[in-house]
Amino acid sequence: MSCPLCERIKQTNLGKYPYLIHEFEHSYLMLGEHQFYPGYSVAVLKDHHKEMTDIPAPVQEKFFRELMQSSKAIELAFKPDKMNMCSLGNVVAHVHWHFFPRFKEDAQFFDPPWLRMQEFEKAKITPEAAQQTIEKIRTALK
Repeated sequence: MSCPLCERIKQTNLGKYPYLIHEFEHSYLMLGEHQFYPGYSVAVLKDHHKEMTDIPAPVQEKFFRELMQSSKAIELAFKPDKMNMCSLGNVVAHVHWHFFPRFKEDAQFFDPPWLRMQEFEKAKITPEAAQQTIEKIRTALK
């Protein structure tokens, strides 16, 4: 079975993935295809590794800095009360991190964002609708 994130990386490399925010040396920052939590984004490691511990140490360090840059840019762009970051990999075993800007006004602010997963589909976006959010985060990355 092919890896869906490896396929997404192939599409990104071909210029065909419309939600790319930024290319780092070792990862891509991509806007989430749903915006149930405005600014939701995902950092995807370019190389396929199942676990963070599988990544060579020098790349781990650089990837961690990329994650911190990504989180900071989203924080600057959206000014959340809290940034939830997580990497699970139970569904897609390719290292990736989710960034969920959270606001005290969120329904169930104190709960993990995954408890609202059934509602994510209702907040799907189009590439056209995503552009303003992508530009907002790109501006904050500079």
